[in-house]
Amino acid sequence: MATLFAAPHRMPFLAGTLGISGLALWWLTQIAALHAGGPVPPQTILPASLLHGPAMIYAGFAPLIFGFLLTVFPRWMGQSDLGPSVFGPVGIALLGGVTALQAGLWTGLDRLVLGGFAAIALGWLIALAALGAVLQRDAGSGRPRCWHAWSALAALALGLAGIIAATTFVATGDAQFLPYANRLGIGGLLLPVFLTVSHRMVPFFAANVVEGYTRWRPDWLLAALWLLLITRFGGEILAIEPLTTIANVGLAGTTGVMCWRWWPRSTAPGLLLVLIWGFAWAPAGFALAAIDGVFGLGGRGPDHALLIGFAGSLMIAMVTRVTQGHSGRPLTMPITAWIAFTAMQLATASRIIAAIYAEHGYWLLAAITVFTLGLLPWAVRNGAIYLKPRRDGKAG
Repeated sequence: MATLFAAPHRMPFLAGTLGISGLALWWLTQIAALHAGGPVPPQTILPASLLHGPAMIYAGFAPLIFGFLLTVFPRWMGQSDLGPSVFGPVGIALLGGVTALQAGLWTGLDRLVLGGFAAIALGWLIALAALGAVLQRDAGSGRPRCWHAWSALAALALGLAGIIAATTFVATGDAQFLPYANRLGIGGLLLPVFLTVSHRMVPFFAANVVEGYTRWRPDWLLAALWLLLITRFGGEILAIEPLTTIANVGLAGTTGVMCWRWWPRSTAPGLLLVLIWGFAWAPAGFALAAIDGVFGLGGRGPDHALLIGFAGSLMIAMVTRVTQGHSGRPLTMPITAWIAFTAMQLATASRIIAAIYAEHGYWLLAAITVFTLGLLPWAVRNGAIYLKPRRDGKAG
């Protein structure tokens, strides 16, 4: 147990690994029962189809985001690593919440689902306070403002509003809270976090490993992305389709330029290539969303291009990088990471096809099957690493 408190990323990464792989397996059983005649698992009062989105966002992706930010946040600002008294309560709340939520979904016990969301929300609050304190110390240091940290914290604040909406939805069953939970989770949390981290990581990493690479990450780009993301969210919530479409066109163009400027023109290691390849789903996903806004052809495909293709691929890349480096292993893509990354690409394509064909059951089943089977070996390997000391004998 003490090993989980050896570094800020260990417990949140374990929670997220259990969350995203367990939730994928749970969703696979639900889709198989619905479209392939599989056994019907226990059901909560709220339909599984309505819980799937918030559970994946807040119990799958979010703990992995916290594990990453609790690790890099102070380092971005030249501060010492956070101690166990700071990150420990966050990890405990997240791990407990993910465990309870999944137990509730698998057994059909709504109270456990509610307790899980509430525990994750509590961990979220504690994490926001801890990361806010890091920013406060930085503000008094006289150093230039770290816009990446402010951007990430703003996304986490919007995410907090999202998980509160999700928790309220589960507690009351009032469907008016569900769109806020989903749209805040996607457009307020996942997209800005992964765009922010990409803006910081990709040019920095590439400049260190690609010969002749020119680093490009102007601060104004973050502001432009936020302006477009806020416009997109406003259009979605207010049901102003032209506003959403304009924002999606702007985001497709902006992220397309980023992808083109960042693309290595010479040999690059696998850990960088998966970041670039995964990022390429951003302009593709926003373009699909713009097309859907005009012609109504995409359904839920654009969301899944951004969630599985963009966020899922970058999740594999970023979590693998931290897991390898902070366990004393070489900064390379192990075979399980390549399998998981490939699965994200195939699952994204299958999910887009399913949406185009009016949520076709077999394509839905293909998407979640590939997603789950590709993810599980990576999750099992990583989970074992988080429970063991570093291979090189160092602390952390």
